[in-house]
Amino acid sequence: MSRKANKLVFVSGFALMVSCTAAPKAFDSSNAAGTNAPVVEAPTRTVDAAPAVDNRGPEQLLCEEGPKVTAAAKKADFSEQFKLICDGSKTTALFKETMAKAFAGTGEPAVNLLKSKTNPNFDTEMTMIYAIKAPLKSPSEFADLKPHDILAAGIKESGSEIFVTVESRKPFPGKGSLEQVVLNYDLRLANKASLFDKRRMEFNSYLLNETNRDIVVSTEHLLDVDKNEFYHKAQGLTIGIKGEDGQSYFVFITDIIIKNRIDTDRMKATLSNLNIGTARMLGEFLVSKASN
Repeated sequence: MSRKANKLVFVSGFALMVSCTAAPKAFDSSNAAGTNAPVVEAPTRTVDAAPAVDNRGPEQLLCEEGPKVTAAAKKADFSEQFKLICDGSKTTALFKETMAKAFAGTGEPAVNLLKSKTNPNFDTEMTMIYAIKAPLKSPSEFADLKPHDILAAGIKESGSEIFVTVESRKPFPGKGSLEQVVLNYDLRLANKASLFDKRRMEFNSYLLNETNRDIVVSTEHLLDVDKNEFYHKAQGLTIGIKGEDGQSYFVFITDIIIKNRIDTDRMKATLSNLNIGTARMLGEFLVSKASN
């Protein structure tokens, strides 16, 4: 995108140079009076109007453009997650409360369980939200630090353990995405019980305004849904936003529907543990990177 911006500036500069150079009048020697005969001037090039300045703040951009950009990508439906954090053009009290409790690398991460229900078929749906913060110059640096790579070492929390490995990483894959990462999740230990549980996910990051690095939205969704024997749904929405205090905040919303598991209490505990562990691991990593 930066190369494109540079090209546009060059073309505009060239247009200015052409339009500001007047064509000379020619002398007509066949005219007895020897007067200057006017000639038709070459048409001048006009400069395209400068793009309108977008004065919307990060939160307004999030709520007005976030749902549009993620819907246009046609990866998954994130409308329910946006309803939790946006009310019209403004962020909700939940979003602000979550930011206020953001994990900053020390203490205990605060993970808020918003939904936990199990149907008669033992399908369990859970929705959680939490935040971390770090002194990064802008939230868009999150992708540059490749935080998924550290998760391969394993997220281990209170008797639960999961490994996340990067299958592929593609910069600027299209549809507005800055980066597309395919991830493999391998859940091996569920609240101290051995488990075989795998899923394949796709992660994408989007700028909502090309010139505004203070807000970035990332999505994650389940691949091969029809073939997965463990999940009906697994997706996440991550908001990277610059706070008024200069810190970069990352708000994570995870929404999972587990298939036919009679050990629902164990799975609820496991997913809660793993979200706490993820917040701890990413928070410590980002704070460490920012201080180096």
